[in-house]
Amino acid sequence: ACNCNLHARRCRFNMELYKLKVGAVCLNCRHNTAGRHCHYCKEGFYRDLSKPISHRKACKECDCHPVGAAGQTCNQTTGQCPCKDGVTGITCNRCAKGYQQSRSPIAPCIKIPAAPPTTAASSTEEPADCDSYCKASKGKLKINMKKYCKKDY
Repeated sequence: ACNCNLHARRCRFNMELYKLKVGAVCLNCRHNTAGRHCHYCKEGFYRDLSKPISHRKACKECDCHPVGAAGQTCNQTTGQCPCKDGVTGITCNRCAKGYQQSRSPIAPCIKIPAAPPTTAASSTEEPADCDSYCKASKGKLKINMKKYCKKDY
């Protein structure tokens, strides 16, 4: 008898498998399933544990981030995508703690450099006040001053 978890219409008898108490092999598993009994998700999909394996939508497509993930094939059980160095999240969509976003698609998150030890300000340096930090840059880099420079009362 076919035991294909409602994902295949046909199966093939196999004497070797019959001797192992398995019996038949399912043919053409559907709904993104695979295996002798259509009992696991095919590559590129992972198991939605909130649904029985016999459900049409028991296997969900991997949703790996196109930049943060090191590939598009996730873990078939957990759905965890393979993340690039410094990237985290099930779909590899954010920087890990201690990392900051970069503009590079090869290394989208870079380690935050350790701040050098602070020294007493010399007479040539500008005073460390909000004006010196929040002046508009002469370059092309644009930042939202209201977002990054809030008054410290």
